[in-house]
Amino acid sequence: MNWKKIIAYPSVAGIIGFLYGSSSIWWEMIKGESLYSALFDFAYSSIDFAFSARSMVGWIAFFGILLVGMTAWTGFRLKEREEVCWFHWFTAFIIGWSLARSVIFLLLDKWFFLGAIVTMPFVLGTFMLSATLGQITSHRTISTGIEGAKQTPFTSISLASVLVISLMLSLPNLTAMAGILPSPPERPEIGYGSGENPYDVKEYIYATDYPESITQWWDDWSQNYDWNIHVFVPVGFEGESIGVAIMLHGHDGEAIEVYRDTMESLAGQGVIAIFPQYVSDVDLSSVSDDFELKYLLGGSNHPQHEPRFTMAMHGVDAALDFMENDSALNSDISGATIDTSHLWISGHSMGAGSLFYVLGIGLERGWGSESLVINLEAPWIHATQPNLDGNMSLLPDHALIHVVEYEDEIVVAKCIGRWQHARLQARDGLNSLPSDQILYLLVPSDYRGFPRLIASHYLPAAVVRESLSDQSYYPRIEAQADFIASSAIGDNVSANSAKMWFMEPGEMTDLGKWSNGEEVYPMQIIDSPFELPQDDPDACPTLLS
Repeated sequence: MNWKKIIAYPSVAGIIGFLYGSSSIWWEMIKGESLYSALFDFAYSSIDFAFSARSMVGWIAFFGILLVGMTAWTGFRLKEREEVCWFHWFTAFIIGWSLARSVIFLLLDKWFFLGAIVTMPFVLGTFMLSATLGQITSHRTISTGIEGAKQTPFTSISLASVLVISLMLSLPNLTAMAGILPSPPERPEIGYGSGENPYDVKEYIYATDYPESITQWWDDWSQNYDWNIHVFVPVGFEGESIGVAIMLHGHDGEAIEVYRDTMESLAGQGVIAIFPQYVSDVDLSSVSDDFELKYLLGGSNHPQHEPRFTMAMHGVDAALDFMENDSALNSDISGATIDTSHLWISGHSMGAGSLFYVLGIGLERGWGSESLVINLEAPWIHATQPNLDGNMSLLPDHALIHVVEYEDEIVVAKCIGRWQHARLQARDGLNSLPSDQILYLLVPSDYRGFPRLIASHYLPAAVVRESLSDQSYYPRIEAQADFIASSAIGDNVSANSAKMWFMEPGEMTDLGKWSNGEEVYPMQIIDSPFELPQDDPDACPTLLS
């Protein structure tokens, strides 16, 4: 092999670098993964990198500037030497690699990160900038100026384009990486959200069999997945009865790690918390070709509702049966009666749609008849089929409800939560709940510091937990759980205190201060959700019809 001929074309190295940089996507797809799954894995690795790199803010900017200067100087010194060919190859490879990673990152940033991650683009931009300047300073003709660049127009235009891209990635994030911007509020030191819960928590994992009416809808992935029910228990609980919490996960959120922090926060307040895993994607091959999908007032008649919702309900029922007969679990709670008449139930995204079905069955059984908290986070559609939609006319007069919208929501249509708020308040047309018992909450984003506070769809997920979650989500659900726990043991003073915390403006809506003393934009309680700005004017008409 004639290496001299190969290294004479640095563009080959650039192509190899691009292929290697994008291999985390195309290689996974070759192995059978979907594009969505491959991108999701890349997203989580980017989040891990960003979280790890935050401890080096300041140093990253320093070393980035040093790297750019050293590479440019090295290129200049090698310009007249034979080794410059290898330097061209190496820097071209880095350009190709960083360009591929940047393309993937920018696509994810548009649909997932929403500007929250600035470490990754800065690092990629810095690598690209240093390699590009190394190419320019080591090039015999381009380095001489405009006249030299005219002699190699294709190379000059290519390097100029990459130079612009690298500056667009690195310069806007330089102040954040230099540590100049204010930092967000710390996790609360005491009280809700502080991590100092009244109880230690123990996890129980149960497996159950599912009927054919559910398994017939499973796709190949679901057939091979290890479906479980996770139950989190407050160890050392003392009381005659203990309330129940049910958490219904979002699409592709069946892994307990996505919601582990939520479950531990709930159980730590003194309730038994149930997490049923259920399918996200289903096999729709049995659905007739002439089926007509219809959307109506925050719901739809999609066939996928049936296997999802019934599997979630099956898991909850199985959990209750397992708990009743598990001597170790009952020992942890000192033999307290597991009392579903005191109920907290929440759904995130797809789980909010599932909630209506599960809650509807529970209300028919008397669940929540003594105390009931309903919590919808970034809700997605419920079912419109009569056997799946859940009868909200059974909601008791004492129900306390939160419907939460995130300002930078791009995964689900915001109008869905607004319709569901209206449905819950109207109790399916029976008679309306008082407005002070059903709050529509808007969590705002705040970009004024670093890390940025981004109110995105994924705020309740433990894998992306940071300051805004610690201020707006975890304290709120812990107060809700405390209300249920206190109600179950007849501690009305503590129950009323918890209720005031999460049903009134003040501590709940105050999201802390930036390190420079400025208030973080507070959570808003919206009286008329349909009057909020609409991304799609036709998606949420202002009048119910």
